[in-house]
Amino acid sequence: MRFKFLLTVSLLTISTAVQISPSFAQISATTKAATSTEAERAWGFTKSDIAPDSAVRFGVLPNGMRYAVMKNETPKHTAAVRMRFDIGSTADLKGQEGGAHFLEHMAFNGSKRVPEGEMIKLLERLGLAFGADTNASTSFTETTYKLDLPQVTPALIDTAMMLMRETASELTLAPAAVERERGIILGEMRARESFGLRQFRDQVAFLAPGTPIAKGLPIGNEAGIRGVTAAGLRTLYDSFYSPERATLVIVGDVDPAAIETQIVSTFSDWRAKSAVKGDPVSATIATDRPFATKWFIDPDVPTSVSITVVKPARKQPDSVAQRALDVSEALGNAMLNRRLAALARQSDARLTNASASISDLISTAQTAGISVTAKDRDWKAALAIGEQEVRRALTHGFTKAELTEQLANRRTASKNAADQASTRTSAALAGGIVGALEAERIFSTPADGLARFEAVAARLTLAEVNSAFVSAWSGAKPLLYVAHNAPVAGAEATLAQAWEASTKVAVAPFASAANQAFAHTDFGPIGKIVADSRITDLDIRTLQFANNVRLNIKKTDFEKDRVRVSVRIGGGLLEFPQIPDGLGTMMSGVFAAGGTTKHSADELQSILAGKSVSSSLNAEENSLSSYVATTPADLELQLQIIAALVTAPGYRAEGQAQWRTLVGTFLPTLDSQPGGVAARDVPRILASGDTRFGFASEAALKALTYDALKKVITPALTSGPIEIGIVGDIDEATATGLVAKTFGALPTRLSAFPSYAPGSKVLFPKSRAPITLRHSGKPDQGMAMVYWPTTDSRDARREMRLTLLSGVVQLLVTEQLRETLGATYSPRATSDMSSVFTGFGQLSVSSTAEPAKIDLIYKAIDAIAASLAAKPPSADLITRARNPMLESIQRNRRENSWWQGLIDEAQSLPADLKTAREAEAVLKSISAQELQAAAKLYLKPATALRIRIIPKS
Repeated sequence: MRFKFLLTVSLLTISTAVQISPSFAQISATTKAATSTEAERAWGFTKSDIAPDSAVRFGVLPNGMRYAVMKNETPKHTAAVRMRFDIGSTADLKGQEGGAHFLEHMAFNGSKRVPEGEMIKLLERLGLAFGADTNASTSFTETTYKLDLPQVTPALIDTAMMLMRETASELTLAPAAVERERGIILGEMRARESFGLRQFRDQVAFLAPGTPIAKGLPIGNEAGIRGVTAAGLRTLYDSFYSPERATLVIVGDVDPAAIETQIVSTFSDWRAKSAVKGDPVSATIATDRPFATKWFIDPDVPTSVSITVVKPARKQPDSVAQRALDVSEALGNAMLNRRLAALARQSDARLTNASASISDLISTAQTAGISVTAKDRDWKAALAIGEQEVRRALTHGFTKAELTEQLANRRTASKNAADQASTRTSAALAGGIVGALEAERIFSTPADGLARFEAVAARLTLAEVNSAFVSAWSGAKPLLYVAHNAPVAGAEATLAQAWEASTKVAVAPFASAANQAFAHTDFGPIGKIVADSRITDLDIRTLQFANNVRLNIKKTDFEKDRVRVSVRIGGGLLEFPQIPDGLGTMMSGVFAAGGTTKHSADELQSILAGKSVSSSLNAEENSLSSYVATTPADLELQLQIIAALVTAPGYRAEGQAQWRTLVGTFLPTLDSQPGGVAARDVPRILASGDTRFGFASEAALKALTYDALKKVITPALTSGPIEIGIVGDIDEATATGLVAKTFGALPTRLSAFPSYAPGSKVLFPKSRAPITLRHSGKPDQGMAMVYWPTTDSRDARREMRLTLLSGVVQLLVTEQLRETLGATYSPRATSDMSSVFTGFGQLSVSSTAEPAKIDLIYKAIDAIAASLAAKPPSADLITRARNPMLESIQRNRRENSWWQGLIDEAQSLPADLKTAREAEAVLKSISAQELQAAAKLYLKPATALRIRIIPKS
């Protein structure tokens, strides 16, 4: 178990969503479900020429409730249950904004068969952790209840069905329970409130005025939450929780026919309690809206400029033709994003990042937009960049080289989705079916999606893509929105003038760079293996090359056509000096942005188009590390990329410039909320000022240079020990041969990891005087934190004992602080024990709260600690804490990500393997008396360090 204190900063995060859509299987003739034709009509299949996934059994009951069941064995013996209701915050009653979300909370607060406060306890006893396995969400247009079942026993399936039926029609909505929940929801609202949410709320109201989504976020506002009544919730519940608006999705290691029969018997007698209401989301977007501008002023917000075209939502059914148009639009948008990313990487860039999108606005409108975040709060420069880059694309179009690059990326994403389809997780599949419902799309197979893409790509022309891009940006006047930290004199006129000035600047066609080949492919003579053995019980192969590079391989079938790779080098932060301050954070933030000696980071993006690879090397506590995922076909290239970063880092000027920009944009935002201040300051406090933890000042971080970083990490990159882990769908001989050609070919490394003793000394503060930190955010936001020093994780039983004790504390603080006192939304108890820093660890409780309630929270935490020291926790409390942990252990062993974290140091830290082997048995054997003894030893009032974070005002 690694001890994490560093908050790493990603320079650029690119997330690729693969669109998944539905399918239909013949309904069993032995059930009393509706006919096949009725089911096809209910799911929208009759309106589309896209074939639904035949592995899914789609149906509809005579009462109108839809359901989908799919057998899936990833992970084995588990299932994902989702119950979606076609109601979100757009249905909130006037004066009770936040009511739909409030109603979601009340599903956990009493029903006909489950008394208030018992649902979560019931599920915990069955091994489901609240939040991780038991959850719900409310959006503008839907409410979804989620259960991830760790086992698919008849008893657990019965319980899941019963709870979903209770949620659908049997909630009590007792006035007293509503009052108790109100404080929790207000606490959630306070905890989530941020400049980002304030800006989103304001921007939606600007883009879609007068529509249901413009009246506020799903969580509501304080007045609305205080105005919610039990009667109002009953009105929403009876009006919108009806069979016609409900869909039950079950995906997992189940018999679909048996599950379908159970759905029929459980839900067929459900009837709507009132007439079905109309669609609360419907709205009309004016196409003749004139050019408009809007300023959003907030002292904490980074300066950004958005340009958006808003048109009525497309209402046509999902179809092959529409998907083809989606591809054309997406390609154009991707090319614009690629240009913006290149601009942001330049050493003299006037933007920190930018993004473009063509999408739907919460089922209300179709939008095309661009958002540019300004460097040094220079909104005029950001405005000019955004306006001129969009106009450049609209005027001159994109180039053939750009289209080729993006086609390669999209083809790879589609192919990977198809190749890896057989090992998609049940949770991902259930989420895909629910997501397809919300998007009104057909849930088809990834193989069908790949075939449709290839058909489009075979005949697609650059002219068609350019035309689709122009069409997406046409049909309405642009809306200009600027977020800034301070008022601007003559704001509207100044903004209009800046826009007009930018539109008069001529834009030249974009010039594509020439294609290159990846240059880092030869690392020396192929390495020779000098040691080769197998850890039999865990089936891990361990090898060592003549140059002392170590390799650990674990072949699995958990993820088809997917390989996870870890590379760990040297001693990481153990080798970093405390001065200059923040080099570890800098490395994790922008080391890869410096490219290599032969390629800039921007060049690499083009060179690696269509490849399932990534480029990263971060500073962790005891190594410089890279954790990536690839495919068997791209494993060699992935290893070459990491080896190139190790042997030929570029340290280019644009990377260093990006670091200064990143610090200036990101660091000031941490001051705006208690959580940001905690991430910035508390790790360093707990480490007695050790500058390897937490964040330095903005000035200190901006002063850091690649030269200073290079001086510190060059010894490790040149000769530090290397240990590599490879997990997944890979042939062992192939993996060994590829490592031999890359890392095995490097010059000789150190044969063993040094002790790094000087760097392993980190001390908890001697003083226990309370500490007060301050944030610049809202005056009703605060945080209470309590830390008890423990020790490191070198004793596996002690580590597990404290982990279980923290689980018990979590249940108690949730019950006391959230449910009884209503003082907070999500208190958190954790045990962090370092495997790197000797004797260093803490058990902690943290909770967001109104500043006035912090002392009340401290009092409750002290009482909980004292009660655990005074007598052993009850058997039921231990069961509810332990069972989700046991299920998590079982689940982890079926996931490559867990194995990646286990084998990454299988040779250098074999003790971790012993801990993993024994974890389940040790956890089961810990007694109540042991937990009491641990509480007596560690949860002492005299040793606790209290940190409160309150407003500066």
